[in-house]
Amino acid sequence: MISKNSLLVASIFLSLLLGFTIYAQKQNAPKANWEYHVWSFNNWGEATGKLSEEGNQGWELVAVTEIPIAFDGGSAHNGSVTIYLKRAK
Repeated sequence: MISKNSLLVASIFLSLLLGFTIYAQKQNAPKANWEYHVWSFNNWGEATGKLSEEGNQGWELVAVTEIPIAFDGGSAHNGSVTIYLKRAK
C-alpha cells in the first residue's frame, strides 16, 4: 500500500511542476505592440459606419466619448462623437 506521506510528496511535486510550467509559459509569451486611431464625427450614424469599416480591417473599439448638442442662449452648438480604436501591429 502507498503511504500517506508518499501521496503527499507526490502531490506537492506535481503542484510545483505545474506551477513552474505556467510560470515558464508566461515568461515566453510575446508582448503585443499596438497601433491606435482616433476618429471624431458629428453624429452616431457617421461613427457607426466608420466602426463597421474599421472593424473589417482588424481594429477594435477601446473607448467612446460623446459631447452632446448644447443649447446656449437659443443657439445650438453641434455635438460630437469620438471613437478610439486599436489593433495589433
